[in-house]
Amino acid sequence: MYDALVAHQKSRPHSFHVPGHKFGASFDEVGRHRFADLLALDVTEITGMDDLHQPEGVIAEAQTLAAEAFGADETRFLVGGSTAGNIALIMAVCKPGDKIVVQRNCHKSVYHGLMLARANPIFIVPAVDPDTGVAAGLRREDVERALQAHPDAKAVFLTNPTYYGMGIDLVKMAATVHRHDIPLLVDEAHGAHYGFHPALPPSAMQCGADAAVQSTHKMATSMTMSSMVHIKGTRINRQRLNRALAMIQSSSPSYVLMASLDLARRHTMLEMGKEIDRVLPRLTWLQERLQVVPWLFVPAMTDHYVYATRDPLKLLLSLRTSDLNGYQLQTQFENRGVFPEFAQLTHVLLAASTGTRDEDVEQVLKSVEAMSARPLRVEHEWTRPGVLASSFLREQVIAMHEAVDRPRELIALEDAQGHICAEMVIPYPPGIPLLVPGERIDEQVLQLISKLRDGGARFHGVNDPSLASIEIIA
Repeated sequence: MYDALVAHQKSRPHSFHVPGHKFGASFDEVGRHRFADLLALDVTEITGMDDLHQPEGVIAEAQTLAAEAFGADETRFLVGGSTAGNIALIMAVCKPGDKIVVQRNCHKSVYHGLMLARANPIFIVPAVDPDTGVAAGLRREDVERALQAHPDAKAVFLTNPTYYGMGIDLVKMAATVHRHDIPLLVDEAHGAHYGFHPALPPSAMQCGADAAVQSTHKMATSMTMSSMVHIKGTRINRQRLNRALAMIQSSSPSYVLMASLDLARRHTMLEMGKEIDRVLPRLTWLQERLQVVPWLFVPAMTDHYVYATRDPLKLLLSLRTSDLNGYQLQTQFENRGVFPEFAQLTHVLLAASTGTRDEDVEQVLKSVEAMSARPLRVEHEWTRPGVLASSFLREQVIAMHEAVDRPRELIALEDAQGHICAEMVIPYPPGIPLLVPGERIDEQVLQLISKLRDGGARFHGVNDPSLASIEIIA
């Protein structure tokens, strides 16, 4: 696909079609020099460029190459991020009223898909990593119990790996789900690089999942907003999936984003392995030095009884001091030019990639050493007030898709206990809702929201960004 765009640009075409910038001939003067090369490739569905919604030419060819690379029977390009793929998968397997087993600490896009499909989720809480207090993956026995209790469930939807890079044994999970002859759907947004190096866990496609959505732009190398959905086997109705994607995605998809997916696929196949060989020793070097910092705990890149796999490119820095919280640690890093992936109350996550340079790694260590120059109290019996698994499960009083249309009112957060939530309360990042419409607001979740708010968290989905107030069902 990239080759076709370059060839078209070299032919010096005369554009009488959209977009209006005409390969950059008309564009903001200040920004033109930075955007020029991309604007030359920014075309639309003209002859020879194919159509994402009815691919028969270069897009179809690029998707076929991607399916071959990622071990799928079929791959579809996504220009609306993994959000579009998650929503489309749920709409492909669920009709209104259908049940689907869902991991509770999933991305907000999964909840949006549930509401659009008018499906009834059977939530399962994840296990908690005792070393860090963060939510990890699902237990296979919990999924088995849920499927036995709900034999009419249409699919199982889980997240693997988590934002933190923790993963489960997907081979065993797929076997469990397939015993009930329903599809296993995986939000693999942070695992687009999986399966391409011996030091990395296997991918969802390699483990037997029926569908996986990957944010190719997150841990691989395509441009932001570009993703892929991979399909394998016959358990997914592909007509329904394609119809959902046509409804969700733009009818004018970005050819620059799609070309970046094509290039990311080629880069993954040809160059990623040797780049990981270069990056991993540097990350190991960094981890070894951070492990001796008394006010930090850095989980080792080894198996653990709560999770079966771990992404060595994700570095979780868990605090062992009450002198600063995760948001303050993030600010300290940013003041020194290091920009983490995200922070929460007791930890900061660093997301490396094949593009991480030696100087990036060295600056992390220099920043921590500079922070250590001011003595920080070390809590040897440190308790982690992180996001516990129980925090992800509330009483669902009203179905989400019904609750969003109910009359609502805004009340003070401290007065909300016992009321039914009318909005999503989503710390962002990572975009995992603490409350969704229709759930009963209890004391535990109020305490957690207050801690996150007071600690400096940002929230999506709320009417009042300060979270002094919250919307409830009137």
